[in-house]
Amino acid sequence: MNVFNTPNSELVDLITAVSTALAVVFAALSAWTSMQSAKAARGAVEEARLARRSELAPRLVLERDFVNLQFHWPHAGSLNGEPVFLSKKHWKDNSPSPPIFNLQNFGQSPALEVTIIWELTDPHGDLTVPDKYVQVGITHETDGSNESQPVQLIYYVAPDGRGAGLPLYTKFTVDVTSCSPGQIRTIEFPTPLLNLLFLRGLQYGSSVSESEEITVSAHVSSYSDDGERYERTFKWIATPFSYGSMNPVEASCHFRELAVHPKPAGPRFE
Repeated sequence: MNVFNTPNSELVDLITAVSTALAVVFAALSAWTSMQSAKAARGAVEEARLARRSELAPRLVLERDFVNLQFHWPHAGSLNGEPVFLSKKHWKDNSPSPPIFNLQNFGQSPALEVTIIWELTDPHGDLTVPDKYVQVGITHETDGSNESQPVQLIYYVAPDGRGAGLPLYTKFTVDVTSCSPGQIRTIEFPTPLLNLLFLRGLQYGSSVSESEEITVSAHVSSYSDDGERYERTFKWIATPFSYGSMNPVEASCHFRELAVHPKPAGPRFE
């Protein structure tokens, strides 16, 4: 008799097959559970890393400390015959002062190696000085000594021969070593950008409209203690104009915030 073909043998084979199948299922289930546990562990680690990154992130805000800009030439406060760039902190300010911005860190960690890249978006064509201002000593020239990167300048020359030449830039970089939590750093409005706004004000005259608006942006980047880089951009709209004053030559500029992330259009109240 062949004992391997008996019913008992078939039962053993069946039990063995079922046991093997269950072992495979349990192995697969164990592998899946281990994979999910590893995934959860990785998620927890990533969550902790993001929380730590958020904790270390500097939160820099750049705010203007004025409501508008004023330009004067000549001016008693000038050192070398250049124009003086002033601003009002409020509309009834009777003591205009140089325009500044406040850079403040609202984070819990210091911002290191801060860089502010200022930029004017000015799509309004060539820069020119109206003839009446040329007659009193203001001229616009291009210094082509560096052929690869010529520099545009405005020269201010008074009747007594005193004067200065200032560059016209649409981009300017300012570096700040650090900004500690809660600290406020004073940032001067770059003179080469103010100089361009001054010229545009003389060029536009009193015809102030949206077509003369110039976008001023400040791209702020910094590093945290762990070397992570953080970036944020702030924007404003500048509208330069003048009423033709000749002694001294004067111009002004409206200045207002521009939303970096515009809100959807639609009614604010219903």
